[in-house]
Amino acid sequence: MDSKEYEQLVKEYIDTIYRIAISYTKTPADADDVVQQTFLKLLTKCPKFKDKEHEKRWLIRVCINECNSLFSSFWRKNVGSIDETVQEPEFTMEEHSDLYYAIKELPAKCRIVIYLFYYEDYSSKEIAKILHINEATVRTRLTRGRKLLGTLLKEAWENE
Repeated sequence: MDSKEYEQLVKEYIDTIYRIAISYTKTPADADDVVQQTFLKLLTKCPKFKDKEHEKRWLIRVCINECNSLFSSFWRKNVGSIDETVQEPEFTMEEHSDLYYAIKELPAKCRIVIYLFYYEDYSSKEIAKILHINEATVRTRLTRGRKLLGTLLKEAWENE
């Protein structure tokens, strides 16, 4: 893979990979590390892709694997985290902020499925291939995620 081809892939997919990483890790610093590792793997492995969709799926899968590796590392398990000052995004509409915070509260398994389904427009069959899980598991996580979101958003509206 030449440098122009690599740069093009990075420009095309960096936002998607970052959004997935921040969804998993919940901190910008960890998300940056995951994104860096994902694109480093792309550079070092130089996989041959069949088409654009294969590129995207491969990068998403590597990103998810890197997130899982981050959380299973010795360091992460044995060292307490320092409270970081994380700058949250600013929203012009309160409904958007409620949805953002509700999605952040979902368990990681539901959060990634919700993200891939609603934001990346993947079908449950495609998500199952990307995550290496059964399609029925994807549908179950989507259902659970929607139910949890409904509960969280209802609570947010009632508290106002």
